Amino acid sequence: MFEPVGTLEADEAPDFDVLITAEEAWPAFERAVFRATTHVHGSFRVFDLRTRLRSAEAQAVGKDWFDLLAYVVARGVKVTLVVSDFDPIMATPLHELTWQTVRQAVALSEVANAKPGQVTIKAGLHPARAGLLPWGMLLPAVVKRKWDQMAGLSKDRLRRQAVLLNRKAMPELRTVTHHQKLAVIDDDTLFIGGLDLNERRFDTLDHDRPARETWSDVHLLMRNGPEVAEAKAHLDTFLDVTAGIQEPPKLELIKRTMSAPRRLQFPYLSPRTVVSDIEAAHIDSFRSARHLIHIETQFLRSSAIAGALADAAMRNPDLRLLAILPALPESLAFYGEDGLDTRFGMGLQKDAVETIRDAFGHRATIASPVRPVMSSRDSLAVLAGSPMIYVHNKVLVRDDSYGLVGSANLNGRSMKWDTEAAVTITGQDRLSKLRARLLSHWWFDDLPAEAITPETLQNWWAKAIAENGVCLPENRTGFLVPYDPENQSTLATSLPGITENIV
Repeated sequence: MFEPVGTLEADEAPDFDVLITAEEAWPAFERAVFRATTHVHGSFRVFDLRTRLRSAEAQAVGKDWFDLLAYVVARGVKVTLVVSDFDPIMATPLHELTWQTVRQAVALSEVANAKPGQVTIKAGLHPARAGLLPWGMLLPAVVKRKWDQMAGLSKDRLRRQAVLLNRKAMPELRTVTHHQKLAVIDDDTLFIGGLDLNERRFDTLDHDRPARETWSDVHLLMRNGPEVAEAKAHLDTFLDVTAGIQEPPKLELIKRTMSAPRRLQFPYLSPRTVVSDIEAAHIDSFRSARHLIHIETQFLRSSAIAGALADAAMRNPDLRLLAILPALPESLAFYGEDGLDTRFGMGLQKDAVETIRDAFGHRATIASPVRPVMSSRDSLAVLAGSPMIYVHNKVLVRDDSYGLVGSANLNGRSMKWDTEAAVTITGQDRLSKLRARLLSHWWFDDLPAEAITPETLQNWWAKAIAENGVCLPENRTGFLVPYDPENQSTLATSLPGITENIV
């Protein structure tokens, strides 16, 4: 059943690949796993083995990731994955997805005739919990939500998927998750960025799909460099670090966010931040930037990030900013969820954008992508008359001297609480390739030199994006139009006394 198919030798691919959307990223990941000879070690927020295979190599052994992993396990490859688990009461659907994957792993071991310990796919529930004081204050609402959630699920789902929701113990309140998305294959290949693995995350480079199915993302494939060993060291230790039983290893190229339970948790909802490398890397980059800061992010909600950008703009009158954001949060745009968490996040982003624009003035260009067609109906998922494209990218590029790609958004949660991982990019060749791939993805025509040169880039894009915003969709030259800070701004809510890190 699992006879070798084709060659297992690595192709002549470069040591640094920039992969835009799942259309590029998933086939590259599949090929790396297909060629594995010793092990695949990873950590993802979502990893559904029912996800369809897209590469010709992987499709030769099956139709989905279950088949691909069964094939490599039968060849003797060891598979170790941590799939993030979630508070079973407050995030029941995500909790169910995780335990579906755990059950898939049991079947995988049986089908592939795995040796003991050869396949380990575990649900990683972050150990930080709300302290007794906030837990007690929130307990009545949590208990009510638990019973409401249980009432909507069958006995089979409670037993097989929503496993922690069904236990009789008093409910806990978990406020932190492992949000990273990375894998190391055979100690020589690193796959890292913002993309998880399930069909919701699939999108194409042309985004020719309904708005709620779009998903722009960025991942990197890096080979034979020191980043790979550092990523493996992080994967080997992050569970113990976040449990508070080990100090984090010192890493240079892999930047992280990690937190652990507080030693005195009683009055606190928040965990103890152990490592905040990613926030520090952003702030240091802003301070040392000479000409250009280019960011693409799902959320821009951190007051520390916004403040550091504003400080950099005030100190350096030559500094310019290009930022790409989604038009609205996914929860509101596609699902109509306008609860307090969505409203609070929108309020934080409104404040952050105002802070940045006040400091940069015309030197900042903030844009959102939309499909180049007229929207067929009135919808929240519309900007400039066109269906929005959802941005899940997590990228920083500073001048021609520094880049960072990973899983962290520019919000307090990613900067201080959740487990995040990103990789540092240096070297002008790599940075030029990263910037060119990012920008060409958003544009339909070949870009002139002034559109990709740090000293002139923002001026060119400011003009081009403004023109896109006032012409008919079919006449636009790219996906980007001006970001609208007033879009649904009446929903934006301030919550004094509530930490911004919670959203």
